[in-house]
Amino acid sequence: MSNVIKHLKEQKDLELSHIKTLTPEAEKTPHPLAKIILEAIIHDSGKHASICDGLIAVNAGEVPVRLDIDMASAIDLHQNIKQHIRVETEMIKKLEIMIDETKDDRVADLMRYMLEDERRHHALLTGLSNLVDRDDAAYDEYMKLFQTFMIVPP
Repeated sequence: MSNVIKHLKEQKDLELSHIKTLTPEAEKTPHPLAKIILEAIIHDSGKHASICDGLIAVNAGEVPVRLDIDMASAIDLHQNIKQHIRVETEMIKKLEIMIDETKDDRVADLMRYMLEDERRHHALLTGLSNLVDRDDAAYDEYMKLFQTFMIVPP
């Protein structure tokens, strides 16, 4: 087992442990903003554990070099991704307006956190759309998308 895979497995275990210890704290926290922050961290730790699984698969050579799906599936996937890109664009616009309008810095900070996520999602979906829209994509393109945005290629 390579060092990278070993470290990724350790990181995944840390993320899962983090979820286990933070969940009871979030459940008993009465303050809505504190609860939301803890729940967001718990969710992100779960996402990070999944990313570790994907990275382990990439490093172990389990992820195929090409996105090998039939044309009908590729067209359907591409259309769904494009629709999500449109939705992400709307969410970004609405969040920017809400941030400008809010008077409470605590609320604005959490909205900015959401905005950063939505911008990352938009970039991820755009990159994935560009890959799916082509007949084939080179392995290094998948890896660039994966390393830049931490997504697991299909």
